Order: sequence, then structure tokens, then C-alpha cells
Amino acid sequence: MSKKRSTKEALLDTAIALFQQQGFENVTIDDICNKNGVTKTAFYYYFKSKDDLIRDYFSTDDMLSSDELASILDAEDYVEQIIRCMEIRVVRIAKAGVALTKELYRIYLKDEITPLLSEPTGLSEVIMKAIERAQTAGQLTPTISSDLIHTALCCLYNGTILKWIIDAGNFDLIKETRKLCALILTQP
Repeated sequence: MSKKRSTKEALLDTAIALFQQQGFENVTIDDICNKNGVTKTAFYYYFKSKDDLIRDYFSTDDMLSSDELASILDAEDYVEQIIRCMEIRVVRIAKAGVALTKELYRIYLKDEITPLLSEPTGLSEVIMKAIERAQTAGQLTPTISSDLIHTALCCLYNGTILKWIIDAGNFDLIKETRKLCALILTQP
């Protein structure tokens, strides 16, 4: 691993730990830099702001290993593939907790970004392909576009995540999103 990559990861890991311990608003960039023994200039080389740390932490780019993807794609039930792919982000959110997830959604609102929908990633492409395969296999209605199904799932997940935030995490986010997603996808 390059020094550049390890410094960026160290800053991110430290920031997330501090945010979880002290709260996002109570942690300064100086705190993060001091804990890592780097200058503010080094911090700003990797991140523009504390918000960038949150965006980077929740990025779907590194949420799925090739082994996990292979395991998901081995399932012959394409609906299960879709659900498991959609769960990947929810698992990260549940692990991060309500406070960090609130910050993420605050950033989305500030930047006028629709979560999940505005993030064309490899994971989104895998989900779209799984939707198309499910339609071809007769597991999903072929008359509804795969884009519309994907959009509906993203809205369902966002709504459930927001409900979880508002309810202060008082229900199992992963189980709830899985249940609702299965309910939507398994209707004739």
C-alpha cells in the first residue's frame, strides 16, 4: 500500500472513530490532524472538508469485495441477488450508526443529492443487471423498466433509512429493509 493511500485511510479511520466517540460537530480538522501527526495541508490534500470524510466513508466504491460479489452472483434467485446487493449499503449505514448517517443525509440535503440514485457505481450496475436477469427469468414483471424498479428500490431504502434515523435506530435496519424489499420484489 502506498504512503499516500495509507495516510488517506488513516485520516478517514481516525475521523470516523472521533466522530463516533465525540460527535461530528465536536471534532475539528485539527483534532484529526493531531491524532495522525499530519499538518492541515496534508489533510486538505486528501479531503476538502469534514463532509468529504463522511462522503468518502459511505462511498460504495470499496464496500464489496470480489469474493462477496461472486457469492452474491452465484445465487440463482435473481431477486435474492438484488436484495443482497441493496443490503450492502444498508449494512455500512447500520454499522456507522444513526449519528453518522444523519450527517450523511444532511450532506445530501445540503448538496441537493438524491441518495443511491445519483451515485452511478459498479454496485448500481450489478443491481441493474440482476433486475434485468430477474425479468428475463420471469421473477420480476418485464413490463416495468429496470430503471423504474431500481428507482423504486432506492426510494424504499432511503425512506426506511430516514425512518430509522428519525426513530433513533430503534429497529433493525437491515431486517426491515430486507423485509420491505422482498415484499416489493415478490409481488406478482
